[in-house]
Amino acid sequence: MNYIFDIETESVLTYKLPFNALRDEEMYKLSVENDWGIQFSHTIEEQIGGQLAAGFSLEGIYEDTNGVGKLHEYNVPTFWATKAVKR
Repeated sequence: MNYIFDIETESVLTYKLPFNALRDEEMYKLSVENDWGIQFSHTIEEQIGGQLAAGFSLEGIYEDTNGVGKLHEYNVPTFWATKAVKR
């Protein structure tokens, strides 16, 4: 979710999901100039579906906000973590 809004106001939908800075020349340049690293988003289907397809069992899931900004103010989770175990 962090990746869909413009950086300045966080109020204009700007980028499509899933986000890939390597496919967006402007965002890649901003990422390098601001030392953000190159970040990606994944769909839940890619993330959890890939774990299940690889033979992992899902044992837990955690979600959190990014801690700042408009999405945080509205309690929109922007991070998910899974606990997956290979059986």
